[in-house]
Amino acid sequence: MKLKLTASIKKEFLLLIRDMAGLSMLFIMPIALVILMALLQDSTFKVLDEKKMPVVIINNDNDIFGNNIVSGLSSSKFFDVTVLTTGDATELRKEVASGQYMIGIIVLSHATQSIQKNLNKDIYQQFPEEITGSISLDTLHAGISAKVDVFFDPVLKNSFKQSVLSALREYSSGVEAQIVYKTYANLFKELLGVDMKKPEKRTRLVEFNEQLAAPLTEAAIPNSTQHNVPAWTLFAMFFIVIPLSSSMISERESGVILRLKTMPGSTLPSLLGKVTVYFTIGLLQALLMLLIGEHLFPLLDLPELNIGNQWLSLLLLTVLVSATASGYGILIGSVASSQKQASVFGSISVVIMAAMGGIWVPVFMMTDLMKTISKLSPLNWALDGYSSILLRHSGIDGILTDVLLLSGFFMASLAGAWFYSKHHDGKL
Repeated sequence: MKLKLTASIKKEFLLLIRDMAGLSMLFIMPIALVILMALLQDSTFKVLDEKKMPVVIINNDNDIFGNNIVSGLSSSKFFDVTVLTTGDATELRKEVASGQYMIGIIVLSHATQSIQKNLNKDIYQQFPEEITGSISLDTLHAGISAKVDVFFDPVLKNSFKQSVLSALREYSSGVEAQIVYKTYANLFKELLGVDMKKPEKRTRLVEFNEQLAAPLTEAAIPNSTQHNVPAWTLFAMFFIVIPLSSSMISERESGVILRLKTMPGSTLPSLLGKVTVYFTIGLLQALLMLLIGEHLFPLLDLPELNIGNQWLSLLLLTVLVSATASGYGILIGSVASSQKQASVFGSISVVIMAAMGGIWVPVFMMTDLMKTISKLSPLNWALDGYSSILLRHSGIDGILTDVLLLSGFFMASLAGAWFYSKHHDGKL
């Protein structure tokens, strides 16, 4: 058994190195793909991370309220603000509808005065009549609320709309707080003769402490490298199914498999020899891609691949991915009746699983339906595992689900190949 396995491994290795063109493609193709796709998608990932929404503002108020909205949006890292000194609602609506701006804001005239008059009446009503009896409340209220017109591009998602409206409400609340303080100060001065001290800076009553779920030193920021290196490595590893299945069919067509069956013992060592060689090729592909991402990408002005220190998790996942790809190749080689059939079905099935699994388009950019469908692809399980390791630096417990799914797919592939071979070609 051991001797036959060693001989089978040697035979498969010699067949591979004699076809240097085919062997080189197993390594050159993933190198070209990972570099090309990382260069193409790097700007896209940066846009997703850094792009600001273009906003146009007409500030007809020119007072505390309008100025606060303009300064607040301008200082935000999420908006690219353009302030127009002239123009009306009709012109602004056309510019937003044409797509030149995503959001248009018009702060109507006398908005600050309207806020101040409304707040004045609300505050004065809190005091007893013996204190405010000399003040006519009717004169404090203009009966008109401050108005801000907001125009959205029809293609803008509701989540972005709510973000803008929340920001405007925050700036409005800040202005209202300033006016409330000013009104109380004037009231105390007028009724009690007391001068209130003006605070140097308004103290925030609630502080929001923004943090990453994992410390920045332990978690990588998602970028084109973190997606494309594992994604296209997986794509190349699964393309092993084509030469592996073709090798099996070639042995059947040439009659080698029949001669092996006439020899004493099982043909299982021959099958294990194929799996061992192509499994090793998959591991070498993964190692090469990780080294390129870590050392070559920085030279190409691409983000460096941050592998982290979860080497055991990375090794376990890579071993399972390579085994799964080899098992799938064995299954196709057992079922297909010709090399053409194996090549066509193998390549198309891998492309479909790659498209479903988030290799070409990251899963977070997919629709909800496609996100659900993607979970059916073994490449998605593998990519999710690599993302957990490279982005979150997860241990084995963090990739356990992906490990179990890949193991199940590998065993199901071998079981399917064995079952088909048993009923069509006799016992292995």
